Amino acid sequence: MIRTIFFVLFALGLLELFLLVKTGQWFGAWFPIFAVLAGFIAGGLTIRHAGLKSLSELRRASQTGQVGPDMAIGGLLGVLAGILFILPGLLSDVAALVLLLPFMRRIVGKRMHQPTARRGAVVIDGEAVEIHEDRLPPREKDEDSPWTR
Repeated sequence: MIRTIFFVLFALGLLELFLLVKTGQWFGAWFPIFAVLAGFIAGGLTIRHAGLKSLSELRRASQTGQVGPDMAIGGLLGVLAGILFILPGLLSDVAALVLLLPFMRRIVGKRMHQPTARRGAVVIDGEAVEIHEDRLPPREKDEDSPWTR
């Protein structure tokens, strides 16, 4: 599994580098340099905007008592898009742009809400009941027991 992840990351890095070199050949050497610099700036602005927007939404929701996981997912996706912008490369910039589209954020948000369990994993569904001492039946004290109250 780890080897697969490293292989995929390595292959994506090589593909990003190949695309930057090809765009440099097609449009000139300044285009990839400008694209990387614009990606850094866009990433920083996106992370800042997503963070400030998430904090204001969280503050507003906590005042009304409606804090939920949607607030955190929206901010997380915004920060992820900013990180993708900061990574040098054209594919990561396209992925960040796609992630900033509202309908894609809804799709990813719904996907993140779905419970996931590994294949063959045991999922136990149950309830918890809080027991208060005043509801317990009276007990006789046993002086020999270390478990007395």
